[in-house]
Amino acid sequence: MSEGGLYELLRRYWPELDEKSARKVVQFQEILAKENKIQNLTRLISPSDFVFGHTVDVRELLKTNYLTFPAMDLGSGCGVPGLLAALITQKPWILAEAEGHKADFLKRAVLECELEGQVRVFSGRAEMFLKTEQVETIVARAVGPVERIFGWIRNCSTWNKLVLLKGPSWTEEWQNFLSGRDKKKLILRNSHEYFVGPEKKKRIIVELERVPRGT
Repeated sequence: MSEGGLYELLRRYWPELDEKSARKVVQFQEILAKENKIQNLTRLISPSDFVFGHTVDVRELLKTNYLTFPAMDLGSGCGVPGLLAALITQKPWILAEAEGHKADFLKRAVLECELEGQVRVFSGRAEMFLKTEQVETIVARAVGPVERIFGWIRNCSTWNKLVLLKGPSWTEEWQNFLSGRDKKKLILRNSHEYFVGPEKKKRIIVELERVPRGT
């Protein structure tokens, strides 16, 4: 993979991204591609797959203005969206990853991308962090349905907003949540639809607000 291929795609599909940030994204992709030969972090490594599978999601997430900080990337995996967003916005993130090898990679990537002090990696389950630490927003992508995610964090009082990156099955997923025991504990505040790649795959970002206890 050449830098030119990824860089040119970034300039095409994210023209408002400044050159410095685009170079940082290229650097992160190179770090990820190298680590991916050691452990399977993502299959979206080629320039086009990386742009359409990762950076477009981050572009749209930042467009929504749903994020307040510090934000937690729950189940960060390869570092998307949290680490990638941090490269571009200089905002504080916590990358929560329960799998030790993945968390170790994230720690190395934070150092290599010079994000120490801005990005913190928590090696463990997100709810363990949230028992004692406050975040403004929890973000999750491809870690399970909303019912399962809320089940992990429902007993933690240190967060108020949940932002989820979802696919076209979101409507059914939300209806399932509304038919369950926690239906009155989350409110759908906003949603943002967009389409990705030549196939125009539909995706959606939703902003959910926690209902205060006792209301």
